[in-house]
Order: sequence, then C-alpha cells, then structure tokens
Amino acid sequence: MNIELYIQSGIVESYALGLATSFEVAEFEQLLPHFPELQEALSEFEYHLELFSIDNEVPPPPGLREKIKDRIRELPVAPEKRAQGGRARGEKRATEYIPVEVSTPYIRVHKRWRTFFIIVFILSKILLALSIYYFLEYRHTQRHVQQLEEQLGKKLE
Repeated sequence: MNIELYIQSGIVESYALGLATSFEVAEFEQLLPHFPELQEALSEFEYHLELFSIDNEVPPPPGLREKIKDRIRELPVAPEKRAQGGRARGEKRATEYIPVEVSTPYIRVHKRWRTFFIIVFILSKILLALSIYYFLEYRHTQRHVQQLEEQLGKKLE
C-alpha cells in the first residue's frame, strides 16, 4: 500500500473532522498503528486545525456573561422533588413556565391525537370507497330502470 497516496487522498482530514464513513474510519483506525506516517499526518493536521481555530476565534460580545447571569436569576426556582412523590403541606404547584425557543420544523402531537387522526384518515378512505361504490350502483340501477321503461313502452305500443 502506498501510504503517501493514501494520505494525499484526504482521508486524514475526513477522519479528523468526523466526515469519514464508518468503513473509512474502520480502515483508518486499522492502519493507524502500523504506519507512523499516518499518525504523524493526523497529528500535524490536528495541530494546524487548532492553530486555525485560535487565529480565527471570535470573542463573545461584551456583557454577554452578565446577560446570561441576569437571565438565570429571572428563571423561577424549580421545586425540589420529594422522595415520596408528594408535595409538602402548604406547598403550591409552580404555575409559571419557562419560555423555550424551539427551532425544530416539526410539530409535536400527543400520541392520542396521532391515533385519532389515523383513525379518522382510515375511516375517510373507507367512506370514500363506499360512496364511489354506491354511486356506481345507483347509475347502474338508473340504466336498468331506463331499459325496463323502454321495453315496457315497446310492449304497450
């Protein structure tokens, strides 16, 4: 195996950044103890990555620590959990909620509602199929009635 060509393929960078596939990770970790050049390339890349991050770090805005501390002081104190699971006499249940910003695009639905929606969906499909079936039967019956009226009209003439 040409280790220099393997290093130049970019596997060291992919491994260090966590972008390698599971197969590539297994292969890299298997080769690592046998090739000191590979260990050296990995250490060198990690060193340069650390230098890059130090050179390009962005300091937090001034006053951020105070803002965080103030925000923490504003939060209500969480009630202590009792060993027996009950509240102490005279202790009130916390009615204030901590506002949480959610960045997920998904909507959370309680499991009962999810089951209800699935049942309604299935029932709507069944009712749709039944309405189509009975509509077709109605049309078939109308045609049959028209044919009988025509035959009866011919017999009367």
